Amino acid sequence: MLELKLFLMSRSNLSPIEQATRDNLQWYFPENDPTFVLAVSGGMDSMSLLHAFKQLDVSAVVCHINYQKRGAASENDARLVYQTATEWEFDCHIERADPIEAEGKNFQQWARDFRYKCFRRLVRKHEADGIAVAHHEDDQVETILQKIFRGAGLASWSAMDIWDGELFRPLLDISRAQIEAYVQQNDIPYRTDESNLETDFARNLLRNEWLDKLGNFFPGWKRNVLRIQQQADNYGQALEWIAAKVTKPEGIDRKAFNALEPGLQKAVLLRLLKKYQPDVSISNESLDRVSELANLQTGKVIELTPDISVLRDREYYVIEGSEKSVFNPKTLKREDFAEGSIAIKKMNLSLTNFEHPDYQNALYLDEEKLTWPITVRRWKQGDAFQPFGMQGHQQVADHLTNRKISAAHKKQALVIESFEETICAIIFPPIKNQMQPGTISEQVKCDPETEKCLKITYRI
Repeated sequence: MLELKLFLMSRSNLSPIEQATRDNLQWYFPENDPTFVLAVSGGMDSMSLLHAFKQLDVSAVVCHINYQKRGAASENDARLVYQTATEWEFDCHIERADPIEAEGKNFQQWARDFRYKCFRRLVRKHEADGIAVAHHEDDQVETILQKIFRGAGLASWSAMDIWDGELFRPLLDISRAQIEAYVQQNDIPYRTDESNLETDFARNLLRNEWLDKLGNFFPGWKRNVLRIQQQADNYGQALEWIAAKVTKPEGIDRKAFNALEPGLQKAVLLRLLKKYQPDVSISNESLDRVSELANLQTGKVIELTPDISVLRDREYYVIEGSEKSVFNPKTLKREDFAEGSIAIKKMNLSLTNFEHPDYQNALYLDEEKLTWPITVRRWKQGDAFQPFGMQGHQQVADHLTNRKISAAHKKQALVIESFEETICAIIFPPIKNQMQPGTISEQVKCDPETEKCLKITYRI
């Protein structure tokens, strides 16, 4: 159906933005009529994409994040997006963030995490095919430059993809100037975020003080930067070829790997680690431990991250993952407890009346304060929650350290996450003189009015 609609539209005089959106839809979604969660800030870029979706009759649910950082201006942004989206017959969700939660954190990273949690929640709710964002060619250039300036390796200098399986960026080959022309030609309403004119953040510094001036000194420099992604792709293909030469079904051929130059050893191992665990984050200091492999004895390991080690197995190096890296998250609904308790690993969960609690040997979460369904998963770096009895939030990693949980037991720790992706509890093996199997969040604690609870015990 989508292909037919877009074919018929191809006979009309489409703008470059509409043409690019149409072509990318046909290329990446040739056999279905996709639905997207469309991220709209109210700025020129996202309002242009919203208009293009309207013109092409693309199915979308609009989502706007109000960070409440700019008072009335933030409210006006949200109002514009809601009014325009509904007028153009899109379902629109306004999500409000609490900036207090970002205190003491990198605000841009916190804001990004918040908005993508919202987007992904709406994708699940509406069974959408992906998240549509208005990243364009100038954003692409800025992304590559930031990676270079931050010291990322050549293999990381690749640019954003139009479709990466989650994010759909149909305007990546469209320039900012083309977007400005599209807005003027179609009288598209938009608002300017004044904070984007400041230089507090790295991207704004590049955009407002550097990039406009570079054209006077280096004509065509943007095209040259965009070519870097092809060089990065070539480099990645070369690494892939070398990695294939030194690996066998049993593991990494020790003799062939040790024959590589030290710098190439690091690059190849990092390539293999990312194939093993795509979202792995490994420091340069950990990668430097590659030099220890040559003298590693059979049966010994080198730990590169809390999740990944390299084992010497006779004539091979074998990448190993801890239990943490292979645990499959479990999603539980209220009705799943109808037939009794549920066992996950050594943990036992049950919904029961809140009576005669044994706080020394169990955890209790108020059932009504949980947003169902809940998910049990391994904790990951960046996870944070509000521990029972504390006013502020704490990183899960720091909490486990403060509780003197051993490195081995840290890897086994689980978190319980509610539907809105708030961590309600951390579960870990009980330790000496401390029999509680974890820590609950202040937000789900039981009180005198609690009737039913989620009870958690741990089998030692």
